[in-house]
Amino acid sequence: MDAVRRRWLGAGCLLLAAGGGLWAVGRIDVPPPPAPAPVVEPSETPTPMPVRVTIEPPSVPAGTARVRVTSFCEDDDTVVESNAFPESPDTYEKLPGRGWFTDADLDRALPAGRYPVIVRCGARFGRADLVVTKGRAPKPPGPPRVATTWVTLTRAQPGAWQDHPDAAQMPVIGRAPNAILCRMRVTHEVRVPVDDPDVAALRAGAAGRAPAEFVAARMGSVALDSPDLDVAFSTPVIRTERGSRGAVITYTGVSYTVLVDPNSFVGVEYRPSADATVSRLTAHEIVVSATGWTVAGVSGPPPLTQDAHYLRASGGSPMTAAFTMDGRSGPVAYYLGGDEGISQYLEGGAAESDESDESDDDETGAFLSRSWEVLRLVSSVAAMLALFYTLARALGGSWWRRPRNWLLMTVVAAGSGLMAFFLNSDVTNLTALVLMVVVPVLALFSTARAARGHSRLPAVVPAVAGIVAGLILCAWSLAALLGPGPATGGLAGAVAVTTVTAVLPRLRRLLPHVALLLTAAGALLAGRAVSIGFTPPNLMWMAMIALAWCVLVFGWVTEASHRWSPAGAARWVIATSVALGALAYSAIPVQDWASLRWGGLVELLSLVVLQGIPMLALIMLVVRVRRWGQGPEGLTETAAFHTALLFVLLMHLQFNGSPVTGLVVLLTWAGVCFMLPAPREGLQRAVSGEEHRLLVRDMIRRRSARTALTHLLRQPGDDFEQRREALEQAGDERNGPVDSDLALATVAGRTPWQNGLAAFGAGAVLSLPYSAVRISESVRGGQAEPSEVLYAALALLSLPVLCMVFGYFYPRVRGRGPIAKSLSFLLAALLVELPVSIYGLVLATTYGINGSEPLVGVLVAVGNIAVVSIGLGLWWEWRLMWLAGEPWARVRNVRTLRALAAPLAAVSIAIATAAATALVNNVVAPLPSAPVVDAKLVQTPTPAP
Repeated sequence: MDAVRRRWLGAGCLLLAAGGGLWAVGRIDVPPPPAPAPVVEPSETPTPMPVRVTIEPPSVPAGTARVRVTSFCEDDDTVVESNAFPESPDTYEKLPGRGWFTDADLDRALPAGRYPVIVRCGARFGRADLVVTKGRAPKPPGPPRVATTWVTLTRAQPGAWQDHPDAAQMPVIGRAPNAILCRMRVTHEVRVPVDDPDVAALRAGAAGRAPAEFVAARMGSVALDSPDLDVAFSTPVIRTERGSRGAVITYTGVSYTVLVDPNSFVGVEYRPSADATVSRLTAHEIVVSATGWTVAGVSGPPPLTQDAHYLRASGGSPMTAAFTMDGRSGPVAYYLGGDEGISQYLEGGAAESDESDESDDDETGAFLSRSWEVLRLVSSVAAMLALFYTLARALGGSWWRRPRNWLLMTVVAAGSGLMAFFLNSDVTNLTALVLMVVVPVLALFSTARAARGHSRLPAVVPAVAGIVAGLILCAWSLAALLGPGPATGGLAGAVAVTTVTAVLPRLRRLLPHVALLLTAAGALLAGRAVSIGFTPPNLMWMAMIALAWCVLVFGWVTEASHRWSPAGAARWVIATSVALGALAYSAIPVQDWASLRWGGLVELLSLVVLQGIPMLALIMLVVRVRRWGQGPEGLTETAAFHTALLFVLLMHLQFNGSPVTGLVVLLTWAGVCFMLPAPREGLQRAVSGEEHRLLVRDMIRRRSARTALTHLLRQPGDDFEQRREALEQAGDERNGPVDSDLALATVAGRTPWQNGLAAFGAGAVLSLPYSAVRISESVRGGQAEPSEVLYAALALLSLPVLCMVFGYFYPRVRGRGPIAKSLSFLLAALLVELPVSIYGLVLATTYGINGSEPLVGVLVAVGNIAVVSIGLGLWWEWRLMWLAGEPWARVRNVRTLRALAAPLAAVSIAIATAAATALVNNVVAPLPSAPVVDAKLVQTPTPAP
């Protein structure tokens, strides 16, 4: 009764407090809200008046040096553009009145015609026309030197960029699913006298070191806009004939660029040579032919000839041309002109009409784009939560119940947060150093607690580590303070004392005290040396990092495996140290290792903390799963299941920022959970080899009886009832610990770890043809970067790892037999392996780029998954019969040949599909979309002024 009164009294006090709060809030004087602002009806903005532009003189003969352009406006932001100007003027002078003027240089090789001059003054525009009349250009002195430049623009196949001379020094290009690789070949052909200075210079090897610079000084520069590989020229070729007074010099170069958007453009720029120390050309023509690309715009003097895929222009003037893919369009005015305002002025009309005509399409596209962004964001957040949840469950409930592990997670989380917030700063380096000290200490403390009562090794290792750390610190500090002689003597004494303490059994208990004394002495001496002004060498820091790594490996591997053997721990320390050293050697430049630079030391520390420690933690999870997998508890252990799920998720996690990363992770989660439902009650116990043999024989007996009963029911004879009852009784009777109908669904006398390794090997062998093809394609594509090798390894191992999960948890896999379980594995593998391939196919279909190749890739992937899945099921059935000492024909005879016809036919079809699609993909090449212009059909070059 008193408790009820107290509850009512508490509720009354809460209501009284709430009422008082409402009364107090109601007594506050609140100023009236501001009056709404008057709504102003939008008024039509008058169109700004055009800028008045004058050109002095308005008509000039060809070869004139410059003209004056005047714009009458007050805005300081003034830009002048015209095809008659090689470059837009960059200096403007103020008129005494309202306006600006500039003296614009004219192209000396400008042909006769009318050239518009556009002026932008702030947001206003003006235009005037410059008339160029015919004039006589000066003739260059000396013998004739005639040149023709052929520029061929084509779309290249993936991997074609490797013929570029600088390909070995560049990373792989054109790896995006919708990437378009464009190739530009440049061929300069110059006809000169046989005694021309260029001929003599080339014969003397003048173009051997830098052929591109040699060619640009004589022929001008031809380049792509934003090339991935600049124009590189091969060795020039000279052709002469006996009795001829002329020679032909040929320069050949190639360049590559990659487009991601099919609606973008490829820009080709030509600039004449301004080098006055070389001989001038008397005639020069530029011929541009494009296969699969359409001329979208040209800046400079009007071309001599222009077609959809062909341009011919004079080589005496600069030229810029933009090309779009056949059937596509793109904004090129800004690229050709250089001023954004003028480009909008030129393209404004078309943009307004397109907006009014396609408003519904824009709204639909915007809705779909927003929906995709929402789906991508939600899936990414869900995938991140799923990864964290899986990691937490993989660590296990017993791991979380230990307070020392909470301290470890707090330290790691705080350190990761600091390193992420203070990226690339001294705080990051200091945090990494603290983690490199604290985490190994916590690992030693944790393994010492776990080994209590089992081994004294975790108590000895900290003392050894302390002795080594003290000796390292004492070696440097004594050498810095006293010199090498006293330092050597002091170290010898310390080593002697330590050795005597470790060898004599009576003094061995004092080893921790010796370690503490040496560590304290080394720290004090090092502090004294630093206070004086000495700087610790990088070699000392590297030795301390190596020591901390060895201690961390020992602590984690002994606790994860529950094996406190010195030999086993030493093997793990050596193996992981070699692997980390190989990773560091590939990631850190060689010169930093040779000179022991501070930058190399910082990179090593970051590598160990950011990559080495997380990878070691994942390896320790596998070691712990192996320990559980030595018995039947590995099948039902929740941490083992989530560890396997975590590794499958990590194998399929796209670290390159793919927009489907979240969906891939969620589909992988769904596939694994579908394949591995909750464990069955009857299959949780261990089945020995003898029990497995009894179960298989009993299963064969019962199935034989059922087959005979089926035959009897179809063809009844004498004593039908007695025979039927006997056969029914024989089919229902069972002997063994579990139902013999599930004889092919147990561990078969093997541990889960052994079954997992067997399935991993079978999956690797079954997927070997597909893996070999992918490796050969990667080698041909030049994928040799460390990140690319890592992604390739993950892609090749993803399906065998899923096979390993299948074997480890085989009794839990959905299905009552190997074939049924392999079909469940097939569905899970399709959910896990295909999303990325299907996304590439969707991209290719959307953009209309090489749609057949992604489709073939999807078909090959499906064929490979079918081969691995059904082949694994058939092999597993054979293995179970082999473990039982029974021939596989006993199962085949019982099931009849028709029972195996379907899986064998599926395997045959899968193999045929994979082989056929692979052959088609490797043999058939796309045909060119437009004819290539033959250089021999080009007209004779026009003389250059």
